[in-house]
Amino acid sequence: MDDLIRIENLTKIYMPKVVLNNISCSIPKGQSVAFVGHNGCGKSTLLKIIAGLVKPTSGKIECGKKLLFHYVPEHFPKMQLTAERYLRWMGRLDGIAEQEIGEKCRRLAADFFMTDMLNIPMKNLSKGTLQKIGVIQALLAEPQVLLLDEPLDGQDTDSQQVFIEKVNQLKAKEATILMSCHEPELIRQIADKVYRLENGLYEADDQAVNAVSI
Repeated sequence: MDDLIRIENLTKIYMPKVVLNNISCSIPKGQSVAFVGHNGCGKSTLLKIIAGLVKPTSGKIECGKKLLFHYVPEHFPKMQLTAERYLRWMGRLDGIAEQEIGEKCRRLAADFFMTDMLNIPMKNLSKGTLQKIGVIQALLAEPQVLLLDEPLDGQDTDSQQVFIEKVNQLKAKEATILMSCHEPELIRQIADKVYRLENGLYEADDQAVNAVSI
């Protein structure tokens, strides 16, 4: 597999804290990578830098050209828009035809057990439901790179399994998956490689994977 994303000597400082300290790794096309570590170790910051939402203090990230990135944050903003209006708007930005957006929204909402929530303002929805909306939005158009920040946080067990199935379907189409997570079961079912953030970036062994939820 060719490297799709290359991270070189990446450092991020939020004074006075060094959040990411001179980390490097290469991620091939089609690989699924989990970043693990204790709260505050820089997992979310790393995903935001890869997504282009945050600038590093030093170092660089090189990505393949003309890639469609989709990013699902841990904390999804609450808005006055209904879930369906938000999803339709985001689908248009991805260039999806109007009829196709509607069909995909209805199908994915049914898959995630939230058909009756599409017309509720997002500010009135729970954190778990907002996470589902973020995942649905990311799946409307199939991205080449999917970035997931604690994607199962607040989701019910059935929705978690649907999510895992959907992500593995993207993997089968050679999408590259990068996720920050704490759940060993999610890592076991999706990740090809696990990196631990702790005063640097290290490839994790099985024992570290089994301990990520502590």
